[in-house]
Amino acid sequence: MAKMRCKCGSILRDDDPDDGMLLLTRREFDVDLDSSFLFGQARELLRCGTCGRLWAFWVEGGAPVEYLRVSE
Repeated sequence: MAKMRCKCGSILRDDDPDDGMLLLTRREFDVDLDSSFLFGQARELLRCGTCGRLWAFWVEGGAPVEYLRVSE
């Protein structure tokens, strides 16, 4: 389990069932592969339940990239 602090101060955890996500491209997902292989190909996303920021880990072991929702 990994955890990090969001800019708003909330603690985010990668094992959170509501806010921890995995991202696959359609090409990666649309093949007949074992689920454990697909899990290894996925990028990790964390969503802050407090402020709504998304944190994407595009490179394994790299720093997360922050995404903010644009106000309408």
